[in-house]
Amino acid sequence: MAQSPQQWRSGSGEIAWLSMLVATLEKLSDPDERARPCDPDVLAAAKAHLALPARFQSFYGSRFSLRN
Repeated sequence: MAQSPQQWRSGSGEIAWLSMLVATLEKLSDPDERARPCDPDVLAAAKAHLALPARFQSFYGSRFSLRN
């Protein structure tokens, strides 16, 4: 799921991205998969990433404003 928004925003690309997301969520909902231990390095990296402040990024808007 490392595709940039511009790549998957087309009709078939968006469907492929959504299908991949659904397949991943279905895999993670499996009790056997959930019981597997997580790599501590991956878990620490995810926690560090989630601790960062949220960034606002508008894919459809402009960086320019009439208020400048």
